[in-house]
Amino acid sequence: MSPTVAVAPDTTALQLLISLIACGQRPGKTQPCDSCRRKGTGLLNIASTGAADAVAAAICGTGKAPACRDCKVKALEIVRVYNEGAE
Repeated sequence: MSPTVAVAPDTTALQLLISLIACGQRPGKTQPCDSCRRKGTGLLNIASTGAADAVAAAICGTGKAPACRDCKVKALEIVRVYNEGAE
């Protein structure tokens, strides 16, 4: 019997999408700003834990809770997208 190998999600594409969500999505926008792009790895790592409050705080820039409402909404979307990408 051969061992089963888990396939990791395409972290580059997922990180870019997470960065774009954090930056703010709108029609025609395809790339995050440089600041949000730099946060991408950290947001991806935090999203992997499922901690939406921590993701929101990282997006908001305070580094601690509570984050603003907009960042909380973005964080929930990021965790949802991460979970779909990891399936």
